[in-house]
Amino acid sequence: MKWIYKTGIFLYGIAIKIAAFKSAKARNWVQGRLDQLHIFDSVEYRNDDWVWFHCASLGEFEQGRPVMEELRRKAPHYKILLTFFSPSGFEVRKTYPGADLVLYLPLDTESNVEMFLQTFQPKLAIFIKYEFWFGYLDALKKKNIPTFLISARFRSDQIFFQFYGAWFRKHLDCFTEIHVQDEDSNKLLKSAGYHTGIVSGDSRYDRVYSNAQNPQSLPLIENWLQGRKVLIAGSTWPEDDSVIFPWHSEYWALIVAPHEISEHRIQAIESSCGTTSIRYSDLMKEPKQSHVLILDNVGMLLSVYALGNLAYVGGAFGKGLHNILEPAACGLPVIFGPKHKKFLEAADLIEYQGAQSISNHREFQTRFSEFGEPDVNEEKKDLCSRFVKDRTGATEMIMKSIMPYLKNI
Repeated sequence: MKWIYKTGIFLYGIAIKIAAFKSAKARNWVQGRLDQLHIFDSVEYRNDDWVWFHCASLGEFEQGRPVMEELRRKAPHYKILLTFFSPSGFEVRKTYPGADLVLYLPLDTESNVEMFLQTFQPKLAIFIKYEFWFGYLDALKKKNIPTFLISARFRSDQIFFQFYGAWFRKHLDCFTEIHVQDEDSNKLLKSAGYHTGIVSGDSRYDRVYSNAQNPQSLPLIENWLQGRKVLIAGSTWPEDDSVIFPWHSEYWALIVAPHEISEHRIQAIESSCGTTSIRYSDLMKEPKQSHVLILDNVGMLLSVYALGNLAYVGGAFGKGLHNILEPAACGLPVIFGPKHKKFLEAADLIEYQGAQSISNHREFQTRFSEFGEPDVNEEKKDLCSRFVKDRTGATEMIMKSIMPYLKNI
């Protein structure tokens, strides 16, 4: 099985280089790794005390971020190395100030693993949620480097729990500790022979709850609202447009924050909404009234949620649901599409009666009417903020596990 894995990694490397001729994302994947090769020829990083965090992409980064920031606060003499596998994570967070260095993770080959670990010689490694690179894990264990998996969630269909998964299962022992989000994941670990899992929860709850307590002031949008209630449609894709549009309510406003903010995408929303709309960039130049505000920038969504009464979160009519914890932390009941089965927080919030999944525009209108009722809306707002607050604490538990290993170094 080891040779099958190595062959698969080798073939993946060839395939993505071929894909780079046509795909911009694949091109970034390849070129980004080439651009950083000079770092591994340098000796300047070898005398520092590094703690290495690895994420697949942006979602995992958000789970690791509270731990990075708490580590920076409690152990500032350690340097933080942050790596990404995906360009969609690296390109957005390559200037993240909470890390001392942000890199692409070199492909999991023996030579790359040795080059990477020899350059940084990390004192401790932290993998986030789903990242299992077995060459790196083997090397970390051989070098006796404490290695943690945090905010993990396991499913019965993963290779670890199949009859042919023995080689993969044994790599679970490469982790010093595994922190899982839920008890079901811990039971699966035990069934695979790993008995030291810790149910600490999802560290994203800590981050979104903390951020929701200190939202950015947005007086321009507050003036635009003029006291109206507002539905926030966050991280929407074209597949979401036919669900939320055409939309109109005499007493409500709509703020749309598309996942991508290209000119083509903004124009498509303007065409679909079927009512008067204005872009945020135009609102800054000439404030005027409209029913729909389109956020044609990034970085404002969490603070905008704090002004809202109800949220629709996109992605669940496509590849998968985006972040519902941010609106919930701000006290917004949430509506989203049907593809949410892999997102534990979605199932939990539905069970908690703070969210609903819908399949079409008619169901959206029904849920909007239900959640928008004044008495219901106030009840749900309190419920959703409590849902998030009650699930905070994962970062503290993870730090309690990590800090003794750093102190002993």
